[in-house]
Amino acid sequence: MEIPTAGWSQAIIQGTEKPAVTPNYRAKRLLDLTMLALTALPAMILGILSSLAIWLDDGPPVLFRQVRIGRNGRPFVLLKLRTMLWDEPSATTFPHHDRYTRVGRLLRRMSLDELPQLINVARGEMSVVGPRPTLPYQVRRYNARQLGRLSVLPGLTGLAQVHGRNRMSWSDRIEWDLKYVQNQSLQLDLAILASTIRTVVSGDGVVGHPRHDAIAQTEERRYPVPGVTPSIRLAKPDIGEEEFEAIREVLISGILTGGEQNAAFEREFAIRHGAAHGITFSSGTSALAAMLLAEGIGPGDEVIVPSMTFISTATSVRHVGATPVFADIDFRSFNIDPESLPALITRRTRAVMTVHYAGQPADLDRLLKVCADNGLLLLEDAAEAAGAEYRGLPVGTFGKSAMFSFTPTKNITTGEGGIVLTSDAETAERLRLLRNHGQRRLYEHVLTGYNWRLTEMQAAMGRVQLRKLDTILARKRANAAWMNSRLETVPNVTPPYRVPNTRPTHMLYTCLLEVGRDSVLEFLVASGIEARVYFPPAHLQAIFEKQAGSLPVTESVAQRMLSIPMHSLLTREELALVADFLETGARQVRASR
Repeated sequence: MEIPTAGWSQAIIQGTEKPAVTPNYRAKRLLDLTMLALTALPAMILGILSSLAIWLDDGPPVLFRQVRIGRNGRPFVLLKLRTMLWDEPSATTFPHHDRYTRVGRLLRRMSLDELPQLINVARGEMSVVGPRPTLPYQVRRYNARQLGRLSVLPGLTGLAQVHGRNRMSWSDRIEWDLKYVQNQSLQLDLAILASTIRTVVSGDGVVGHPRHDAIAQTEERRYPVPGVTPSIRLAKPDIGEEEFEAIREVLISGILTGGEQNAAFEREFAIRHGAAHGITFSSGTSALAAMLLAEGIGPGDEVIVPSMTFISTATSVRHVGATPVFADIDFRSFNIDPESLPALITRRTRAVMTVHYAGQPADLDRLLKVCADNGLLLLEDAAEAAGAEYRGLPVGTFGKSAMFSFTPTKNITTGEGGIVLTSDAETAERLRLLRNHGQRRLYEHVLTGYNWRLTEMQAAMGRVQLRKLDTILARKRANAAWMNSRLETVPNVTPPYRVPNTRPTHMLYTCLLEVGRDSVLEFLVASGIEARVYFPPAHLQAIFEKQAGSLPVTESVAQRMLSIPMHSLLTREELALVADFLETGARQVRASR
């Protein structure tokens, strides 16, 4: 892999790569001992003051201990000053940025939390310079070449750190570490130390953790525009060691489907949302189809759906042989407009399937009244709305049943998968039969069913994700509030509207641009900001062209809407960058007209 080098360090490492891994150079231990002697007294004073600040801010303990892998794969206990809220963290837990204490944030900014690692250096478990010590589960993901980074002592700082480690993908970090292993020398170590000191003094810090455990992630897919890789993604799942461990335990158990994890996930998700029953499915689309089949909806029936939605809301109606009838939307919330429904209802209409667009609850009071007045079922497509509330109650409990989706763009994910919530016991029983070949007991099939089961691995991951839901939503709500304030005075941009008496999930952050939406979209993408139109109207898709009517509000909104990044892992700096580029693009469009 070709790694760009920068600035003063380029001459040191350029053109000196050796074909094989080499051991530590002879003076390395002398350098470590010299640095210990020079820093012992100031480090002790700073350590005592920092420990006192931690104690006063959040109480004991002061130290954080974590098992790491050192030279030649030998484990050791890494020592750091504690920077996160204390809840007896596991020795393998990866820190999360939102749990930093006030003192912890300051310590990390100046890298003072690393001071106790000088004890590790004194013990000979670490060096002052070298690859950062890695977690045990990370090592299991190394290939044979990448294991070469373990041939030297891990360090307090290293070549990857001074080149922006926390902004790199996991593979890029390892490449820098291998570069160091192959070119280590006293000259290189001194250069790295000089750069580290300069970075620490500037207040940037060099050895903190990234915002999520990137080393446990697969490589992110490229944006479909050739040559453009977004630096800020539209969505990013919050996945860490807990999810890996939960999946690992399932694999060890040997029960990969139809086991305790699915039952527990169903129960916990239903309780969290105030429903009596939860039934997991292999996808949100299969869950939607099952909802319709469970109510006997099929050929000859009609289901009213919004057009401003992902296509599966409408195609699931087609899957069961019924006909989707498209309704217009409210121009502010982008949800189905209850006022548009009476004109669409016929003797064949069986249900209204509302979508909570972007996690913004629909006008459920008025929808329930329309359905009650006309003898219709209300079904909820709550794919984007896990944790959303309407008048203080969780969505997903207002209709006869509701579907939630867990694809990677959602606030919590199982990769693929869905769940249906209902408080009707008979409906729940039919859903379970439909999911599993209509099988009541082993090889006793009482209706025509399907293989729509969620795996135990996905359910185990879902349970971990569900425990994160409230934290994720709190971060997204704070981010959305900041963005609303930032954009409210930007010409040509209208931030998302919030329906009264609701708590949305901000699964999407969709603005309206009065002019030049496509130009602004192109500008953002070219600038490395992933953005998208969520969603092109379903009724204008080719598969529905024979029944497409006119939905003026939907079509007008679709020409102006633009969704920008709003995932839970965004930093305030990234939010500001997104807002700045959006404002710049919007102003450029206005200036050109």
